[in-house]
Amino acid sequence: MRKLLFIICFLITNIIIAQKKIESNNYLETSKQFYKDLAYDSAYTYAKKSYTFFNTKKNDSLTFASLLELFRSSDKLNNNEADGYLESAKSLAKKLNNPSMVIDAYYYEANSYFFKDDLVKALPLFLKIDSISNSKNIKNKTSIEALLKRGEISRIKFTKETTLAAEKLYLEALKVAKEIKSEEMINYIYTYLADVSGLNGNDSQSKEYIDLAFNYFKKNNDIRNLSQVYLLYTVYFIGIDDLENAKKYQVERLNYLRSTDDKIELARALVYNGSFHRRKTKDFNQAIKSLEEAKTIYNNINNPSIVKTDNYERLLYSLAICNYEVKQYKTAFEYFDQAYDLREDLIKKSSQELTSSLEVKYQTAKKEEEIALLTAQQALIEQQKKNQTYLFLGIITLVALSAGFLIFGYRNKIKTARKLNELDELKSKFFANISHEFRTPLTLIKSPLQLLKQEETNTKKNKNLNLIEQHSNRMLDLVNQLLELSKIDSGNLKLILQKGDLHIFLQTIAEPYQLIAKQEQLTFTKQIETFKNPQWFDKDVIEKICTNLLTNALKYTTKGGSITFEVSKTNNTINLKIANTTNSTDAKDISKLFERFYQENDSHQGFGIGLSLVKELITLYRGTISSKIENNMLVFEVNLPLDIDLLKDISIIKETTESEVINSTVKDTNEDHPILLIVDDNESIRSVLKDIFKAKYQILEAADGVSALKIAVEEIPDLIISDVMMPKMDGFELTEKLKQNEATSFIPIILLTAKTSDESRLKGLQNEADDYITKPFNHDILAAKVQQLIDLRIQLRERYSKELILKPKDIAINSVDEKFIEKLQTILDKQLSNSDFSADDFSKEIGMSRMQLHRKLKSLLGVSTTEFLRNERLKAAANLLLKKGNINISEIAYSVGFNDVSYFSKCFKEAYNASPSEYATT
Repeated sequence: MRKLLFIICFLITNIIIAQKKIESNNYLETSKQFYKDLAYDSAYTYAKKSYTFFNTKKNDSLTFASLLELFRSSDKLNNNEADGYLESAKSLAKKLNNPSMVIDAYYYEANSYFFKDDLVKALPLFLKIDSISNSKNIKNKTSIEALLKRGEISRIKFTKETTLAAEKLYLEALKVAKEIKSEEMINYIYTYLADVSGLNGNDSQSKEYIDLAFNYFKKNNDIRNLSQVYLLYTVYFIGIDDLENAKKYQVERLNYLRSTDDKIELARALVYNGSFHRRKTKDFNQAIKSLEEAKTIYNNINNPSIVKTDNYERLLYSLAICNYEVKQYKTAFEYFDQAYDLREDLIKKSSQELTSSLEVKYQTAKKEEEIALLTAQQALIEQQKKNQTYLFLGIITLVALSAGFLIFGYRNKIKTARKLNELDELKSKFFANISHEFRTPLTLIKSPLQLLKQEETNTKKNKNLNLIEQHSNRMLDLVNQLLELSKIDSGNLKLILQKGDLHIFLQTIAEPYQLIAKQEQLTFTKQIETFKNPQWFDKDVIEKICTNLLTNALKYTTKGGSITFEVSKTNNTINLKIANTTNSTDAKDISKLFERFYQENDSHQGFGIGLSLVKELITLYRGTISSKIENNMLVFEVNLPLDIDLLKDISIIKETTESEVINSTVKDTNEDHPILLIVDDNESIRSVLKDIFKAKYQILEAADGVSALKIAVEEIPDLIISDVMMPKMDGFELTEKLKQNEATSFIPIILLTAKTSDESRLKGLQNEADDYITKPFNHDILAAKVQQLIDLRIQLRERYSKELILKPKDIAINSVDEKFIEKLQTILDKQLSNSDFSADDFSKEIGMSRMQLHRKLKSLLGVSTTEFLRNERLKAAANLLLKKGNINISEIAYSVGFNDVSYFSKCFKEAYNASPSEYATT
């Protein structure tokens, strides 16, 4: 019986001991799992329990492991204990003289720096691990991981050299893994090799590594590594432009992770899936669906370590972008605002942590200095001379430390300021994009509104329609001003100085306001000094300054009051004075006029952002503006420098062409010469042809059809002379390709050949060659034929300039050109009223580069893209004026894409030698 009781007690004791051992081991494993799930508070708690248990039991190896877990969890929590745990772990490893523990401690420390992007501190530690491993012949998981991290650091720049260096380190790690026969590490390294092989352009090798890793991790149901392999498949298929398979593996990855309980990895995968659809498939709705699901998972976990991170900020920012793309602007702005607030919090947190860290270091250093000083005082009694040396060194140390802390603090402030500036730029860009979107619905409001006003005879309804139009115009003005302010805030607005007659330009600006003032029964007086010489000035900026101030004057002038516009020049400064009678603004409020949306009181209309924009533009121009009340007049005085030397460091200065500024200089004659491309594999023939044409043409050369095709597409010459028999591509094939290409179809081509048969001649003409000349050729005849083809083009250009409507059959040479002109007309019909439609937009919509479209229009119609758009708008306006006769000039201007009536009037007068109103009555 006693024996039986003894056996039972023995078994119970062993069971309790085993349970305690399992429980203590669970503390350590649980800590690791919580760390993996980003729950750093819980990871720290269980690491503490694990350390207490194993330290009590004198289990050195598990005490050491617990200390490392305490270090990395407390490091993530940014508490002050992290360094102490690491030092305790290092001391224990050295005490036990265990090099494997030593490299583990170094690895945890290096990893901490690595994930904080402090690679300068991380790399030497990884190298130290490598050195100890080699000297002690240690081959384990830590030595392999150190090699992999070195590879990661090497490939950060993504250059060919760095990725090859990374691959070399990964292969070295693979060799060690195979030596210790670790299947897990071998396949883990395959994922690194797959990635770097793809970067090095070896797609087939990358696929082999992915397949090997996939089979292993799927067999072992290793959730996170298998998730990583699915991601590698996606990246691989993106790299070979196979989006369908990339989408397939994204779906498989998400389906697999949904079958597991790893919510963190599922959320990460959903974030990547959202990014994949946003950037690659442009399926923004699908991207939003994935990102919202990831956000829900993170929020349900309710872990501050997740929702207060850079990754979560990027998730919010991606949601903002995607909602913006699907025109959910309110939701987009809310997400952007959340991302912005989170970024500010993270910057503040980072700043506070750094400040706290510096404070601790400072206090520690201060105490050490106090001890040193007390020791020095004691030594002074014993050995005065020696102590003076110590005191001197202590003072130097104190000064150096203080300077160091100041530098650290200063750098931190700079870094914080830069981050906030970046966020402000993003916010400005986001706001600018939304402002751009407002312009389309405003245009759609204004166009039918004008038709309704023409048809409506009811006076009361017309009054309401006028009110709608008035406020839609006001909204359009505000949007335009907001866009300008956004450009200034982001630093994207630069001065563009041009040389021209400034006084004539200012006369043109003032004229429409003089007419409006007369209609409003206001007195408008202008005094504009005549300048003897042309001046350098920014046309657009000065126009915005003047129009805003004059519009403001018209708006706030009292009934029956007066407006003055005076311009004079003092030395190298232009002085503008705009004044209007007023009785609503007190002198004490004058300084606030330039604040955005300033309003004197509830009973007065606010000043909006017009004056704020004026102030910003004048500051950009390095000028000054002042305001005052004088004899019941609100007076604005503006001084702008005209000294090019003062402005050159902040300006883009360009010479102007004839079409840009009145009385501008003539272009360089060489640039006006037509471009001639000579194609022949015989250098002597090319030399002869160059001698014939070099006086009147800009010459390009090519030795074969392939080179000629490339040059023709890039440079768009005015005419091509080509041999027929050439290597790589003959003249017939070259002609066919050029005539079928929309960008080059209009270029006249003359074929030169030694073949005199009718069959060869017919083949050349069937390929739409413009002429066919046999060798040897008469120089005068060839020159005459070239001139004839160039003259034909000039005649077509002149015909274009005289036509009010584009007529493809009258202007085009072939069917491709006819289709091209029809396409131009289609785009014009769609975009003519859109004042935002630019030359860049035109080239994108027609499917050519800006230079190709410019050269084609220049050769086909004799105008640049910008001139073509302006001409077509003016022609459409002229057509409307002829058809409708007595019509509001402003309506005509807006309907053809001009958002500035004075500029429209100026352009129209230049084109037709008559103002719009004069043209309508002729």
